[in-house]
Amino acid sequence: MKTLITTLLFSVLSVTALAEQKVEFNGYEMHYIVLNTTEVPADIAKRYQFNRSGKRAFINLSILKQTDDGYGSAVPATVNAVERTLLGQKLDISLREIREGDAIYYIGDFPIFDREVLWFDVNLTLQDGTQFSYTFDQQVWQE
Repeated sequence: MKTLITTLLFSVLSVTALAEQKVEFNGYEMHYIVLNTTEVPADIAKRYQFNRSGKRAFINLSILKQTDDGYGSAVPATVNAVERTLLGQKLDISLREIREGDAIYYIGDFPIFDREVLWFDVNLTLQDGTQFSYTFDQQVWQE
């Protein structure tokens, strides 16, 4: 059975070559990706209960504690994400925690317009009290 991250990785690599999307902070790193939901196979979308449509995208976030072996260790967090448009409209993205083995993901889906540039404000709090905020932008396309 494929894991969510494996499926997403192959989906991304089959569509385009993207630079690694991560940010490091205080001995942790946050990995993030935004894709059109059609990039995910229908059975995976159904399994993780998000709408698969050419007019929707999803965000996938994971937080790792950096380790000496360079692989990192998944850590749980309280994670909030807000999408902002060029016009200043805001949408709170409802994130769900997904656990697969040792992996932990926070995913949520939302409506999009074609060729829209969106900004994502991510705020998280780790169990050790570490707090982190990060903003990134992403252009999305309808399919």
